Formats: sequence, structure tokens, C-alpha cells
Amino acid sequence: METSNFLFIGSYRDNEIDANHPLSAELKELQKEASNTNIHVSSLTKENVNELISDTIHMPQELTITFSDIIYKKTGGNALFVTQFLRSLWDEGLLFFSLESNTWKWDIESIKRKEMHDDVGLLMSNKILQLPAECQHAMKLLACVGSSCDETTLSM
Repeated sequence: METSNFLFIGSYRDNEIDANHPLSAELKELQKEASNTNIHVSSLTKENVNELISDTIHMPQELTITFSDIIYKKTGGNALFVTQFLRSLWDEGLLFFSLESNTWKWDIESIKRKEMHDDVGLLMSNKILQLPAECQHAMKLLACVGSSCDETTLSM
């Protein structure tokens, strides 16, 4: 089978891949065989995290700086962790919109005590465990059948 166009997007933590890792050899081989672009994504700065949070909850940056400093310390500025941590705060009621004051509020002391895992796999598996049992079952099926399936397969 001949493929004329192919797009592959991958990601990895470069601090976990050394020259002896199998991925290093594969990346070198890819660079020889195809046109590619490497994009290094670094952590967000404290200021970036504050901008992100300020924009997300539509509050001035000067009002979110203490909150965002804690989020930055918990996440190390990892953009995925920042967004997932904010979602978990919302889910747990530690970040909420007050209709009474018409503004966002947060429980700063509880947030300080909250643990943040730096393992993406653990983070995502915890998200899956929060889904209804039917959704978890469907995800297990999809993991076995590949990237697409029909309604009949899902109804199993």
C-alpha cells in the first residue's frame, strides 16, 4: 500500500529520553526519511499562568495573581496540568462562580492542601474513573478495536 500523504503528531518528555532510548533512534530515522518539524513546548511562566487563569475566569490579573501563583507552584507551569488542575478544582467545588457577588471565588486553603500528580497517565486515568460506568466500558471497548468503530460494536 502506497501512502502519498501522512501526518504524524507525537509528543514526549525530552527530559525522559536520552541518546540510548529507542525513541531517539526512531526520531533520527524519521528525520532522514521525511520532512518534519520539531516543536519544543516549554512550561508556562508564572505570568503566563496568571494570564491564562485571568482570561479563563474573566477577572483582572491583579485579582488572580495569588491564586495563579499557587496553581503555578502545583503544576510547574505545565499547560496540560494547569488546565486539568483548574478543571479538578471546579469539579470539587474549590473554584466556583458566586451568583451573589457575580464573581469567581476559590478556597485557597483547600487548594494549597490539594495534591497534584505530575504523571499524565495517572491524571488521565483519574479523569476516566470519574466517568459513568457505561462510558468507561465504551472506552475499554474502543481501546481494543482501534480508533473507530460502529454503533453495533459500541452497543456490546
